[in-house]
Amino acid sequence: MSFEEMLKSLQREYLASLPAKITLIEGLIQAKDQTNVRESFHKLKGTGKTYGFPEVSEVGAIVEAICLEHPVNSFAGATLGLAVLRDIFDAHSGTKTYVFADDTRVAELRKLLQK
Repeated sequence: MSFEEMLKSLQREYLASLPAKITLIEGLIQAKDQTNVRESFHKLKGTGKTYGFPEVSEVGAIVEAICLEHPVNSFAGATLGLAVLRDIFDAHSGTKTYVFADDTRVAELRKLLQK
């Protein structure tokens, strides 16, 4: 197996794992577990770009920063971040057209970081 084939395989595995990560974070939000919500987005920040999904890393970074700098906005930011992540997943899975740069929810997340 070539390096490129191995990388593509890892990307498919990472993408396939994203719905479970989203479901986990939804449960953490419902449980009001702010610490683990932040840690989950921290992990997404670290892994997304590594596996070829820089937009996942960007969402992870923004939501993690919201949790650290404006904890009162943590759950609102996490919920909005999950909606963006679902669209990223759908786009990379080929089930939806989506342009991260045009997503107004990313600007909304950044506003939560400023409040």
